[in-house]
Amino acid sequence: MNTWINVSPAIPGRGTCGATPRAASLAPVAKARGLPGGLFTALIVLCASPGCGTSPAGSNDEDAINTLASSGGESTEGPSCASNSECAPGELCQGGACTPNLPGGPCEDSSNCVDDETCENGTCVPEQGTDDGMGCGGEVYTATAIPPNVLIVQDRSGSMDQKVGDEGTKWMLAKAAIEQVVTDYADEVFFGLMLYPGLDPDCDDGKSCGPGVIAVDVGPATATAITSALNDADTCSLGTPTAETLEVLQDYSGLADLGRPNYVLLITDGQSSCDDPVPMVAELLEQDPPIKTFVVGFGDGVDVAELNEMAEAGGTALMGDQMYYQAGNAQSLVDAFADIAGSVLSCSFVLDVVPPDPDKLFVFINDVEILRDLGHDDGWDYEAESNQVTFYGPPCELMQSGQIMDLQFVFGCPEPR
Repeated sequence: MNTWINVSPAIPGRGTCGATPRAASLAPVAKARGLPGGLFTALIVLCASPGCGTSPAGSNDEDAINTLASSGGESTEGPSCASNSECAPGELCQGGACTPNLPGGPCEDSSNCVDDETCENGTCVPEQGTDDGMGCGGEVYTATAIPPNVLIVQDRSGSMDQKVGDEGTKWMLAKAAIEQVVTDYADEVFFGLMLYPGLDPDCDDGKSCGPGVIAVDVGPATATAITSALNDADTCSLGTPTAETLEVLQDYSGLADLGRPNYVLLITDGQSSCDDPVPMVAELLEQDPPIKTFVVGFGDGVDVAELNEMAEAGGTALMGDQMYYQAGNAQSLVDAFADIAGSVLSCSFVLDVVPPDPDKLFVFINDVEILRDLGHDDGWDYEAESNQVTFYGPPCELMQSGQIMDLQFVFGCPEPR
């Protein structure tokens, strides 16, 4: 999912009669590089409300605004004039005389405005970077989450034809669960599919203790292709060559992306029938970039010791005696996939603008400031080369659990918008 969750700042400002306008309406995806377009309208509407000031009888709206602008504070008549251009900076030509303007007053250009204000759409508004402008002068950046790469490696050995109660065969249930997870997380994860053993959908090509085949390369928007590949595929009677299949992935370019996390999601229902897969899993983790391996055992015919060792070697071991994910029916398999998909959701974001000074970048989650942490234990850090912000520890866990409602990257101001 291209995720940026920014909110246009609530910008305090003064109406032409001294009232404080309501903030411009919130925009869920806004860069907030200047003042929101609704600010001018808010100023005019509030000053036309009861008790805020009224126009003299028979005058038009522009006269009313000019009257309000010239009536606050001391009245000082300056030199005679025929137009605003004849007056000094910060003054307006009113009734033939140059008169000091007020904050938020009318204008033809910025020379008619008081210090720290600029003319926009006929009204003086605070300049960006002033106390009355963007709070303390901050700028909200948008950011795009970086989807991780996940290659689903599905065992389709002959034992997958075994039935699970009255729910169907393990092969049928596994296909349905994969289709669901790749659809549910299509915008947030780059999925691919590898089937083993066998080198073609019907398993007419392949050999015992030979590797499987990548049916769909890892990439964006692969749900339809993965579903189609699964529908075309069948089970194989060539054993369970898990080690040989994982070995192929050491040179697979789809999991060699330095710009995003890379994972293997392995589903198997039995013991490996050829070489030991644990060293292969360890080698994947030791690569650059590292490839972590999640392990899901399906059914009661798995080798618990082997799967535990694989999960530990793959850097994804669960707490407790059972370190891999175990599924015994359709729902538990779906739950395992969903838990794994949630745990790999991105904690890295590419900013839309390169911050001139990273030390002036501030990050807020649900309006609470998250501190930069160079130790990568609890907080965030910025990488200049990729222009990425990555979260670590509890903030990352919050993102992956779906508990974040508002994420803001603010430059130049330690205040959320």
